[in-house]
Amino acid sequence: MIKRPKIAIVGAGGNVGAAVAQWAVQKELGDLVLIDIKAGPAEGRALDLTQCGPWEGFNNTGFVATDKSEAMAGCDVVVMTAGVPRKPGQTREELININAGIVKGICGDVKKHAPDAVLIVVSNPLDAMVFVAKQVTGFPRERVIGSAGVLDSARFRTYLAMAAGVSVEDVQAMVLGAHTDKDMVPIVSNAMIGNVPVARFLSPEKLTEVIESTKKGGATLTGLIGTSAWQAPGAGTALMVEAIVRNQGRVVPCTVELHGEFGVTGAFAGVPVKLSAKGAERTFEIELSASEKEAFAKAVAANTELMNIAKGFLS
Repeated sequence: MIKRPKIAIVGAGGNVGAAVAQWAVQKELGDLVLIDIKAGPAEGRALDLTQCGPWEGFNNTGFVATDKSEAMAGCDVVVMTAGVPRKPGQTREELININAGIVKGICGDVKKHAPDAVLIVVSNPLDAMVFVAKQVTGFPRERVIGSAGVLDSARFRTYLAMAAGVSVEDVQAMVLGAHTDKDMVPIVSNAMIGNVPVARFLSPEKLTEVIESTKKGGATLTGLIGTSAWQAPGAGTALMVEAIVRNQGRVVPCTVELHGEFGVTGAFAGVPVKLSAKGAERTFEIELSASEKEAFAKAVAANTELMNIAKGFLS
């Protein structure tokens, strides 16, 4: 019998976890294990998704839904979305005091029950939580990956498409650095629309507006909805899962521990990564403008500060 990929989503009772599950089911990525601190919400999400099958054309009635961490045994990918969502006016940095403890506990379970899995971290503050996850699991860096760059880049591409009046499918652009409002780095110097530099479409003033809209993209949605967004984070994370379980070799921005990339060692930041069955198989450096290099250095410094705070939860 051919083995189907096994994918665990921890925090599946929450909105982001449920969105990851929805996109994963629609893409037929594998057998899903929905785990939540409360079994009821996980079971409810599984049943709700199962009942979509008659209309959406997928046939998955074999969900595992539980509050037991041992259900992730044998998983190829574990997606960690658990944690307290950001509230209006709350920064991601303020979440560290709460979510670091939650992430530490979950990662202990991953190490015990799914020691060969690729771990995708979605919990905020993202970059610091990737650090916590790597320290607790002891996994090599290619198997501990943060999802922030995929989401931030989707927002950047969307705002560029809206400003230029073009199809978002023709926009190629990345956000690197940190997953915080002030320290993410939308890369304009390499951004293209149909292989044409974005500067041919948008004035410097308009590009500045797009950059600012991208940076405050999460806060904007939190203010409008009253809680963190979930559909786009779920879609971006599911894309990462797909690239791994289908060994696609997609090149997308993800948070990993840097081993000399962009002149940085030991810190965690978003950089271009090749995602395959190995996880973050390879990282890439790209040319940055002088201002982008400066912004990236500030992002690394900000992430290092959060990382140092998070170290207090690892003792």
